[in-house]
Amino acid sequence: MRTSDLVRLVALAAIWGGSFALMRVTTPIFGGIGTMWLRIGIGGSALLLYAWIIRAELGAARYWRHYLLVGLLSSAVPFALFGYAMQTLPASYGAMLNALAPLFGALFAALMLGEKLNRWRCAGLVISFGGVAMIVNLGPIEVTPPVLLAAGACVLATALYGFVGVYIKRYVHGAPNLGMAGCTLAFASIASAPIAVSATTWALPSLPVALATLALGLLCSGVAYLLYYRLIADLGPTKAISVTFLIPVFGVFWGTVFLKETLTLGSVAGGTTILLGMALVLQLLPRRPPEVDVHQPAK
Repeated sequence: MRTSDLVRLVALAAIWGGSFALMRVTTPIFGGIGTMWLRIGIGGSALLLYAWIIRAELGAARYWRHYLLVGLLSSAVPFALFGYAMQTLPASYGAMLNALAPLFGALFAALMLGEKLNRWRCAGLVISFGGVAMIVNLGPIEVTPPVLLAAGACVLATALYGFVGVYIKRYVHGAPNLGMAGCTLAFASIASAPIAVSATTWALPSLPVALATLALGLLCSGVAYLLYYRLIADLGPTKAISVTFLIPVFGVFWGTVFLKETLTLGSVAGGTTILLGMALVLQLLPRRPPEVDVHQPAK
């Protein structure tokens, strides 16, 4: 993996790790669907404006059907599901459940792309998810119907993330990166507008809520999807979606800084475990060279 790809991966994890804390600020005001629509609308509009300024080719005429489907399945529906869940679950829980995405990505890649799940990648997936469980330090949870529904919404969202990454690699190969990021958000915003407008009780937000909404749209959607689709093109969906293993690390960090959540020893240990698992998934660790039998003559 190139250094530039690794930098993009960490930057994306840092951005998306903060999205759960931001949603905890916006969803009490706009709800899950309203937060979703504002997020993708702001992000898509900003990217299309940028594309117009630099006269970039978006490929909308050729790929519009794919852009619409990807936008709905990777942005509109998952963001609404997570927005709904964040009204019930703490931000750290959402980050933990979001880390299931690489598992679904690896499964869909095996089914749709024929990618092999070697023992090192499987071990990395298991180790990383174990680290996620450590870092959030769940503790006792009262299992109620709202909690179960919220957790199920998060799992469904991560399954969609896993599917879409593989779908892009197989069916939308060659689409411009800016077109993928900007058009998918914009098309999904247009398609979901009737539901969002009718299902949301709109109110003038306070300054913190307005700033959190802008950050969700511009940074966590616009910039983040530019990075993500570039990673899918360069690394493939399995490696790109492994970014979600790092998200809980940053989720806990941002929660500690902005939401005054407690940083525990389990969080530190879990973060170290996640990094080890990611190194296996991304094949960053050096492999031991095959042993040479000194008693055998060289050929």
